Amino acid sequence: MSGRLALAAALVVGCGSARADLPGFELRVAEVVTIELGGAGAVSVALVPAPGYRVSAEAPARLAVEAGDGLGLPRRRYLRKDAADPAADAPRFDVKVRAKVAGDHALTVEARFWLCAAKTCRPVVARRSATVRVPAPPVDAGVDAPPALPLDAGPPIDGGRRRSR
Repeated sequence: MSGRLALAAALVVGCGSARADLPGFELRVAEVVTIELGGAGAVSVALVPAPGYRVSAEAPARLAVEAGDGLGLPRRRYLRKDAADPAADAPRFDVKVRAKVAGDHALTVEARFWLCAAKTCRPVVARRSATVRVPAPPVDAGVDAPPALPLDAGPPIDGGRRRSR
């Protein structure tokens, strides 16, 4: 009995690695995106099929986006109709992001779609992460700085002497 169990486990492991070798698609997400603090930007996500494959236009395609507290996401779900060109062979999504806190923040994208070959289609779930870099604002003297003299300011009229009363 344990021999059959070991054989079944070996077959499952073998099938998993064969599927990983030929996925038939690429989920393209920029590795690092820089957005100014308080600003908004977009992270481009594309579902790109390999030659001989296609992303089914008839089946649903969607993205689920997650981020930490340092990033604001106006939307967390995108459907194929939200793509830049919904009819494209390789749909591309522009995921909107707002930078709330300085630092490096992880943005996780999960794509669910149907990948088709010549005669068959299969459901695909793929995950990728991107880093959204939010640089800290430059250090400014701000309100605590002493007032600056105008460029044309001359010496004080009284020569800096104290007047006696």
